[in-house]
Amino acid sequence: MHDLLPLPFTKATLEHVVERVKRVQGELGVPFALENASSYLEYRQSTMPEHAFLAELSERADCGLLLDVNNVYVSAHNHGFDARAYIDAIPGDRVVQMHVAGHADRGTYLLDTHGDHVKAEVWELYRRALRRCGPTSTLVEWDEDIPAWEVLSAEAAEARAVRDEVLAPPPEERPWASAI
Repeated sequence: MHDLLPLPFTKATLEHVVERVKRVQGELGVPFALENASSYLEYRQSTMPEHAFLAELSERADCGLLLDVNNVYVSAHNHGFDARAYIDAIPGDRVVQMHVAGHADRGTYLLDTHGDHVKAEVWELYRRALRRCGPTSTLVEWDEDIPAWEVLSAEAAEARAVRDEVLAPPPEERPWASAI
């Protein structure tokens, strides 16, 4: 497989993962974050959507979430769910970092390659995630077909520009705006 396989999103799986997250955090003595993976298959046994599974997991295990916005977009496309509803359902206070990346359109599915520029649709979803989660550390992932430093730097600058645009105070809260 190109990527990680998903878990079945059931109460039994949730119990299993919560217990292990607590155990690992206890052994390490520090909290950590779990990332949502991109997926290409689903289990018939699943009884809840991934976002509900992650939300409950992060609360019960008292862990953070690494929200991979590109993975949400890829999985939403591949499985036909609403990526915006997914972002809206994630507990924003649990998100400790976000990832954006490029993906490849394979016709019948999207493949999370980390090998291209972040697509416009992912930037829009990132804007939504920033509005929901607030200022959050963001990583631009690009680990396949790595381009020149200037290209990577430009993608990081785009992420900063999007963050600054979304999180800028409204004009009425900018006293200097009327002087311009």
